[in-house]
Amino acid sequence: MRIEFQDIHKYYGRVRANAGISLVLEPGRIYGLLGENGAGKTTLMRMLAGHTQPSRGRILFDGESVGRLSPSRALGMGVGMLYQDPQDFPALTVWENFRLGGRRRDKRNAIQRLQELGDRFHFRLPPEERATELTVGERQQLDLLRLLDLGANVLILDEPTTGISVTQKETLFAAMNQLAKDQGRTIIFVTHKLAEAEELCQEILVLRQGRLAGQLLPPFRSDELVDLMFGSESGAGGEAGPKLQPNKNPFLSLEHAQLVGEKYALSNASLSIRPGEIVGLAGLEGNGQELLLRSLAGLTRVAKGRIIMGGEQLQGLPYVRFRQAGIHFFPAARLEEGLFPDLSLVEHFQLAFPTARGNPVERLSEEGIRRFRIHAQPFASARTLSGGNQQRLLLALIPKQIKLLLLEHPTRGLDQGAGKLVWHHLAERCRQDTSLIFSSADLEEIKTHSHRILVFYNRRLVADRPSQSISVEEMGRLMAGQATAA
Repeated sequence: MRIEFQDIHKYYGRVRANAGISLVLEPGRIYGLLGENGAGKTTLMRMLAGHTQPSRGRILFDGESVGRLSPSRALGMGVGMLYQDPQDFPALTVWENFRLGGRRRDKRNAIQRLQELGDRFHFRLPPEERATELTVGERQQLDLLRLLDLGANVLILDEPTTGISVTQKETLFAAMNQLAKDQGRTIIFVTHKLAEAEELCQEILVLRQGRLAGQLLPPFRSDELVDLMFGSESGAGGEAGPKLQPNKNPFLSLEHAQLVGEKYALSNASLSIRPGEIVGLAGLEGNGQELLLRSLAGLTRVAKGRIIMGGEQLQGLPYVRFRQAGIHFFPAARLEEGLFPDLSLVEHFQLAFPTARGNPVERLSEEGIRRFRIHAQPFASARTLSGGNQQRLLLALIPKQIKLLLLEHPTRGLDQGAGKLVWHHLAERCRQDTSLIFSSADLEEIKTHSHRILVFYNRRLVADRPSQSISVEEMGRLMAGQATAA
């Protein structure tokens, strides 16, 4: 099936997810879709799969515009999406999961069809086992066979090699080649791993800041792909990294830790932090930086190793002990994790500073509305604020005596002026010896504001470097697995 995107735009308020994307996907080919976090890859694929609608533009199937797509209608048109997280019911058996949402079959016919399809691709799935007993790779294979049984001719694979073994990856790639070459299906391989895209794909599409930055044919050049994904650092302004006062000993250390999250683990992580130091975390989403921040905040389990702050071991202690030690977490999900949507600004200040003296409305006016330039009335609810004002409110709620400030994407969704205001206040904190660790999808932001930079790839810490010794281009290469840390 031939797919054509014509001038696709997608906006979420002021956020531009896709801007004028036009491209054609031909049957019988495997396309790699690359781009850094926030480049617009997922949004574009969700439109093709019917989960969201374009703000402007249209999608054509074999030259015909199909209008508004829903997930069921897209699947009826032959579009199937293989998600990074398996879409099954763990308590049901393999054969029961296989027949869900598909053709009506009894048990014998369902098992027969499952084994028939599995044999074509060398998938070995025990039909009577529950899905919860399968590996991630086997559950992924089950999802794929179900989509094929439902007649999918266009297959979208969203980061399909995450969490599967090398053998399972090889089996998956062989299946993709067979589906494209022998059966004429269109395959879209969404990934951030350049080596895998180069190995599997016949054409690579790169998105950057919501736009189509390039379409490349073999032979692929890794340096060209990195430049298209992350941009060249030529023209980057500003000093590379702020200055740090010398001769300050570390006050916090993470020693040979294994950090365990809901979906993955980060092993053998070690680092130390000095007072007033700013450490930037670079890595594509899901590679470890979020897990590191949340572990240091006491929100995620430390299975092995130690977190030591001021001589006290914090691992295994409740979140409140981390707060009492002087650690504060600043989440990217402002309304979901940082604020109470239906509480007013005044109520947020009363909760954050319960022992503060004076009138809370006057305190808010002084500390929040004036100093942090929050453009809202004191009794407005948090959900009515713009993203920038929500970010400023979170800044205003940070207690004074904080030793370590952990931030997820501190300027996400903010314009340049608001971003400068955020960093002005963060730098002021660091001058008072507060240490800061932050993640960001903007490599220039990391380069400009960090003393040290940690780079993550494939759920490992692959580099720990002074900011002046690493370029934006090298960061991009390390994040994509195309460089070796010195």
